[in-house]
Amino acid sequence: MIGLSQVQAQCSNGDCANGNGRFLYANGDRYLGEFKNSVSHGRGAYYFNNGDLYKGQFKNGERHGFGNMIWKNGDKYIGEYAHNQRQGDGTYYFADGRVKKGVFKNGLLVQEFSPPKVDTPKIVAADSNALVQRGGGDPFSNKTNNTINVSSNSQKMKAVSGVVEGENRVALIFGNASYKETPLKNAGNDAQAMSDELVKLGFEVWLYKDASKREMKEAIRDFSDYLRAQKAVGLFFYAGHGLQADGRNYLVPVDADIKKGQDIEFEAFDLSRLLVEMEFAENPMNIIILDACRDNPYKKEFGDRYKNHAGFTQIQNAPINSMVAFSTAPGATASDGVGQNGLYTQELLKNLASNGDKKLEDIFKLVRASVRKASAGKQIPWENSAIETDFYFKKAK
Repeated sequence: MIGLSQVQAQCSNGDCANGNGRFLYANGDRYLGEFKNSVSHGRGAYYFNNGDLYKGQFKNGERHGFGNMIWKNGDKYIGEYAHNQRQGDGTYYFADGRVKKGVFKNGLLVQEFSPPKVDTPKIVAADSNALVQRGGGDPFSNKTNNTINVSSNSQKMKAVSGVVEGENRVALIFGNASYKETPLKNAGNDAQAMSDELVKLGFEVWLYKDASKREMKEAIRDFSDYLRAQKAVGLFFYAGHGLQADGRNYLVPVDADIKKGQDIEFEAFDLSRLLVEMEFAENPMNIIILDACRDNPYKKEFGDRYKNHAGFTQIQNAPINSMVAFSTAPGATASDGVGQNGLYTQELLKNLASNGDKKLEDIFKLVRASVRKASAGKQIPWENSAIETDFYFKKAK
């Protein structure tokens, strides 16, 4: 049981009060992750003494938020939790190969989603006058031979390039700019420019502009499944509003209706959910780039409780073989830029084009230095890396 009394456990490492630590329970269970007020709170992993494992979000000592449960018999579940129960959207993978996807309530599947038709294209919309490729048939197929012209009748766009030979590389990009109250000038430009550059570097790219929370949830879930099926290197790029609340980081969809601080959990997209989804993919490597944290657009709505919560809070641990790159330091804000792109994306694009043959970590060192210099020290990017292998954006010929 997740909510065991702390009297039955002891902290074997780290800060088990308000930080990162490791708890050992009297019954043999173990918890490794974030703590608040001496209970599991944030992102972590709970190892049951019978061999079961839960990795994901916790709140006040319970599985709550988004997580991945793995049973010792081979069954798996990835999806939403509330008060230790499967609650909300999720997918259950049986050890025998069956898959059930739908809405769960109190641990039970109450509404099953129908599987997609075999002739449903994976990629269905694109920029006006753009030529895009779409995968027909199996949504996880490498075949992307059908090229179509699609006109844009919507702000939301989703585009794809061909799958590269050899090492698969797939990128999911969001550019959220058209917020009703606090629109951003360059977030859409940043997303488009990153998409164009990554296509040149051999990535298959899924591009979304001005995404709702539902669209973000579905796209990230599909992205995780696709990475898992393709065993591809994954790259996630987000440009738009981002904020922190109660020690958690959130990406803000364009349809977010936030009137007070308590609305954040329900209206914004928890960054921890993205990390769980990408970790679930069990693919070779993930790169997560966040050009967010333009100044908090909800200061007035938040009141005194959140008045000092600028930018993102620090992430303690990146998932295994992943890098999480932020456009600015914890608690600081990023510039939306004075030209066509935000300052961070502007410098990242320059370095991808000119230094793409350098190691991943070296590119971000160069970006950090150039952003710091260009902003006169006001904006300093940072990264949290658990990368175990080398990666180069430009492949050796």
